[in-house]
This record gives sequence, C-alpha cells and structure tokens, in this order.
Amino acid sequence: MSATIKDVAERAGVSIATVSNVVNGSRFVSDDLAEKVRQAIVELGYQPNPLGRALRKGKSFTIALILPDHSNPFFVQVARGVEEQARRREYGVITCNTDEDPELETFYVASLLKRKVDGFIVSPTFRGGETLQPLIAHGAPLVVVDRYIDGMKVDEVFSDNEGGAYEATEHLVSLGHRRIGLLAGIPGISSIEDRVAGYKRALAEHGIPEDESLIAQGCSQIKEGASSTESLLKQRGITAIFSTNNMMTLGALQCFKNRGIRCPDDVSLIGFDDSEWASAFTPSLTVVAQQSYEMGYSAGDLLFEAIARGKGEHKTRAIKLQTVLISRESTGRPSEPRPRKEVHRSATSGEKNKQSPSTKSGTRRPSR
Repeated sequence: MSATIKDVAERAGVSIATVSNVVNGSRFVSDDLAEKVRQAIVELGYQPNPLGRALRKGKSFTIALILPDHSNPFFVQVARGVEEQARRREYGVITCNTDEDPELETFYVASLLKRKVDGFIVSPTFRGGETLQPLIAHGAPLVVVDRYIDGMKVDEVFSDNEGGAYEATEHLVSLGHRRIGLLAGIPGISSIEDRVAGYKRALAEHGIPEDESLIAQGCSQIKEGASSTESLLKQRGITAIFSTNNMMTLGALQCFKNRGIRCPDDVSLIGFDDSEWASAFTPSLTVVAQQSYEMGYSAGDLLFEAIARGKGEHKTRAIKLQTVLISRESTGRPSEPRPRKEVHRSATSGEKNKQSPSTKSGTRRPSR
C-alpha cells in the first residue's frame, strides 16, 4: 500500500499541514523540520498525487517555457536553469520552440493558455510586443528572458548586451583593428539591437567611422552565418569579425575553413556566448560569456514568486546580468599585408634590342 501524507507526518513527528507546506513550498518551514519531512518522504517512498494536488489547489503545477532555438547551446542552459527551479517545486515544464517565427509564438501562447498552465517564461520573437498581449490581457504570470520588450510591464531577465558588445569591439580596436565586420542577427530583437549599439559606441569612442557595409543583419543560424561572413570578407580591408550569436560564430568558422582563411592570422574572430566547444577549437575562441544558466534560474525564481502572489498589480523587476570577455587564441593583431611577388615575363623581341644605360650588355630590367 502506498504511503500517505498522514504516514509522512507521523514518521516525521509533524503535522499534515507542515508536510504539505514542505511538499508544495507554500509556506516557510524551518530547516530542521523540513529535513525531517524530506527524510520521512524518502524512507516511506511517498509520492504526491499530482492530479489530486492540482484539483485541490486549482492549479496545473505546470509552467510553459517558450524559446526561439532549442539547438542553440545558450538556450539549452537557460532551460536548465528554469527546470531546476521547477523541479525544486515539483512543477512540470512544457518547452516549445518558435524558430524565431511569430506565428508559432502566437500558436503556442494560445494553446498553452487553453491548457491553463500556471505561468510563462518567454524569450520573444521580434513581434513579442504583439504576440504576448493575450498573456497580459489574461493576467498570466509572465517573465521575459534574454530579451526585453519596450513598454511592456513584465518581469525581465537579460544580459548587459550593449556592455558586452562594447567590450568585444574595444578588444579588437585595442589590438589595432579598424575594419571590423559585424554579424548582427535579426533586427527588432532587443539583445541584437543592444549588441549593435555597443559595437557602434565603441567605434565612435575610438574615432572609427561607421560603415554599414560591414554590418550583416538578418542572420541567426550556422548557414546564414557562413553566407554573411562570405559577404563581409568581400569588403575592402576587413581584418576582424564580431559575431553576436554563437550559431553564427560556427558559420563564420565554417566559411573560414572553406576559404582557407587562417584565424587570427588573416582575420580575427570574436563571438557572443561561451559554449563548451569554444575552448576546444583550434584556435580557441575569444568570446563574450553570458550567465545563461543563471538567467534561466533567475527567471524561474521571478515566475514562481509571481505564481505565489497571484493576480494583481505589482512592481515589475528587471534583472540585468553582467557579461565577461574571455580572451583566447582567435583574436590577435592585424597581420601586415603580404608582399606581392614580382612577376617576370619574357621580353619582346623589341625589348631584347634595347639596353638601359644603367645595365650591362645582355641584361635587362625585369618588367614591372
């Protein structure tokens, strides 16, 4: 016979209400009592009935996590942080992938509202101000992660994207680069717009004129990153590239490999996001590292506070996480232009009969 909450209370020597508070995280319980309850749960193999729990509480004990790209290691870490917060509270997580498509985002929002999930964590597409309005109208607990939406009063967790991009660009400038290409990403997304602003601010502060031909916009994936890098390399005198997304960084490396470009000897490369593979490449990649796991963890914390608080007006919070520049092998000083080899060609018959006053008989200057 399965253990009941009453059995756990008797084993721990506490009230049923105390066991419920520990299991549901609904009220504060001292560390000593909470530990006794958890030990009794393990010893008895107690398993709360999620359906009965949901019916009693009028909740689904499920949250929604809507992200733009599950293949991106950055968002994998964000999801892990959210899942840790949910696991601690015995909540399930429904994760959806929009592929940066506002139509998919609209579909998931409507579908999950019908399922009566208890809260939403969303990294919105460029039309998030429109697609997330049903959540605002419904009063659903909502936290926006990685990206913010101007004018929308919701809790937010994001990186100091402008500061990180400024530091990346300044790093390249300090090495002597002046023609710096930018893989900018999708316009209209706050994280991308801020990174472009940081890039431009660094150039301006160092007296380097902006050149729009050095900014490739509209890309977020490996294939697009490779083709955009190809376009940037056609620009005159480019010696460095700053990639604002780790998938595009992989695309840049793919382009370098296909074209036989040596990094950093021919072109320096710096990326935004520090994945596990960044230090394993040869050369290892210089990056701006974000606190991706902490971002998801903080977003989960804000969401569960909102769920516990319930509907009603509250002061929204914005958490800005700092970034860190990690200098590795993919950035260096611009190399000197390679000297052109003189090409010797055979003299014409007319030239054979001409002798320069400064040459000996039978010799001739190389043609230039």
